[in-house]
Amino acid sequence: MTNAAPLIGFVGLGNMGRHMARRLAEAGHKLIAFDINEAACAEAAGHGMEIAGSPREVADRAGIVLISLPAPLVVREVLLGAEGLVAGTAVRLIIDLSTVGPALAENVAASLAARNIEYLDAPVSGGTTGAAAGTLAVMLAGPDDALARAEPLLAVLARSQTRVGPQAGQAQLAKLINNMLFGTHLVAALEAMAMGVKGGLDPTRLLAVINASSGRSYITETRIGPAVLQRDDQVRFATGLLHKDMQLGLTAAKESGARLWTNDSAGAFLSQAMEKGFAPRDYTAMIEIFEDWNGVSVLANPAQEQT
Repeated sequence: MTNAAPLIGFVGLGNMGRHMARRLAEAGHKLIAFDINEAACAEAAGHGMEIAGSPREVADRAGIVLISLPAPLVVREVLLGAEGLVAGTAVRLIIDLSTVGPALAENVAASLAARNIEYLDAPVSGGTTGAAAGTLAVMLAGPDDALARAEPLLAVLARSQTRVGPQAGQAQLAKLINNMLFGTHLVAALEAMAMGVKGGLDPTRLLAVINASSGRSYITETRIGPAVLQRDDQVRFATGLLHKDMQLGLTAAKESGARLWTNDSAGAFLSQAMEKGFAPRDYTAMIEIFEDWNGVSVLANPAQEQT
């Protein structure tokens, strides 16, 4: 007679977490999950997961718990609140897939260590598409034994795992730097496309020039075509989340004394977008701001595309 497979905990079944939890369940792991959204819990139950009534219940039943949550204050409450994971009797390792910033990661790691619970700083990149396909990139910071225990689970979720250091917070910093670059590339690409149309260029042909030349980036190669020129309106990554990551990055730079220029400008633009109500919309929807400023429409011309 063999022992039953151990329960794996998962807290946070939102746009990213629901895909990651599903992949773990489909890979044969037995999960107990929690989210405040009842519909998300019902979907998880449909994939064979047990549903807990609180984060603490998850941590009472599972030795390893993964979390994927949208904001630093939520992460703090889920980890350290009265009904949080820190109060659980079974949990010994928490894998934090959220983006919370270096300071909070360091703080919660110390608080959990006092309760003999290891914390693995493990933010991810790749968006909902990567979460669904299991092709995320995960940045890791933490002790060797935590990395070894987490590796088989992360292998189900990610195409790459990169350890950036031993201390909690170091992976957060790497993730924020990545997302700050993403944000600056995005803002630069959107304004450049609007500039080209303002000057009389066809946006489809301008994009072809950029993608065949040195100005290309992930944004121009994968997002401007479908999401801007075709305006597909799919929410891959909400503007509000990008703004949150940018602000966390700017705060980390200030705390370390690092001097910035372009990232400050991109952060200011994202703050304007938030004031204009773009928070729930996909980040590419911000092309509308440049269109309004320039009096142009950055849309593909179907007839032009065929010539």
